[in-house]
Amino acid sequence: MKLLVTLIVVFSLQSFAQWNRIEEIEYPFIYSALFNNDDIFVGGDSLYISRDRGLTWGSDLPSNQPIEITALFKTDNLLFIGTYGDGIFISSDNGQNWLELNSGLGVFAKYAKKFVVAGDTVFYGSDGGGVYFHKLNTNYWQSYNENLPDNIAWTTNDIVISGNNILLSAGSSGFYYIRPKGASNWIEARIQSPSGGYTTPNTFFTFNNIVFAGSRAGIFRSFDNGISWEYVGINALPLNVVSFVNNGNRIFAGLTRAADFFVWYSDDFGSTWNPLYHEFQGLRQLYIYDNKMWAATNDGLYYTELSPSYVEPDLNVNQFILEQNYPNPFNPTTVISWQSPVSGHQTLKIFDVLGNEVATLVDEYREVGRYEVEFNVAQVSRPELSSGLYIYKLTVGNFSAIRKMMLIK
Repeated sequence: MKLLVTLIVVFSLQSFAQWNRIEEIEYPFIYSALFNNDDIFVGGDSLYISRDRGLTWGSDLPSNQPIEITALFKTDNLLFIGTYGDGIFISSDNGQNWLELNSGLGVFAKYAKKFVVAGDTVFYGSDGGGVYFHKLNTNYWQSYNENLPDNIAWTTNDIVISGNNILLSAGSSGFYYIRPKGASNWIEARIQSPSGGYTTPNTFFTFNNIVFAGSRAGIFRSFDNGISWEYVGINALPLNVVSFVNNGNRIFAGLTRAADFFVWYSDDFGSTWNPLYHEFQGLRQLYIYDNKMWAATNDGLYYTELSPSYVEPDLNVNQFILEQNYPNPFNPTTVISWQSPVSGHQTLKIFDVLGNEVATLVDEYREVGRYEVEFNVAQVSRPELSSGLYIYKLTVGNFSAIRKMMLIK
């Protein structure tokens, strides 16, 4: 009876969102998406591309055979796509032309799951062949499987880089794997489930020097780059956590239960979670782009509008301005305003006087316009910030500006 009551409460509160399906993509299974300035790349039974931020769509394939696109990644001027069985292709002209990059990969390593990058090295987790790495100035891959158990850890769930550690979740044996950069082997590790036993992460997510892990046992977080974990799960329902994404200082968690999916959010680094949406069909990944939440699902690609944090778009804006925060000095909240005369990817970050990043308030594509966002010390500081001088920095393309602000407690 308790479970039924909880279900009714969550369903009745969260079924209000207006989700829109991209009807031009008819194939139901969307494995991955990539958002880059005006361009959107979507992986399904083909590579679907929009060059105008989702208004119109076309499809393209890097070869003349049917290919399922299961992973998408971009670093510098290189676009990577991973396929299900046909390996990896790269493009240096934003998807106009493609080259095969399979040298060094075993047969089972041509089933792609995830790419990550550290400096000039791309790490790649496959669905059956383990982990490989690729130096960006070469044309081949090298195995990175030292000390991984056969047939267990070679099927990647997720791979992420946190600090000096590479974290790999693979298989379903209750283990995950840690490899410090420069180390010669992977180390087995475990996350203990609150109900007993151990849980295998489905997904990892890094945000403001914290690592989150999502599994069938809920949500966990680590403050030491994946060495130790604490449970910060959602107790309302037995949900499987499959995706994380952030919009400024708000973290969203995508969860599934049977065919349904849910989105919950946290404004305090995962200490508490609140329900936001309840929708249908299996969720694979969540993304934030153009002030929208996008969902790659087993029933297509969907999006819904997010509440804006801007004052108003204004096409008459003709110069960059980063305003002084107000109030200043402040405790615990202050508002930062700015304007941008160009559309593009914008970041607004907070640093201490030593140059350490404290918080990321904005990290997304925005149109020409005037914007504002609130910085709340109670929500974005961990550990707790002390009184003193802080710096906030706006970056839009090649433009950047900084200002100082004072926190007084």
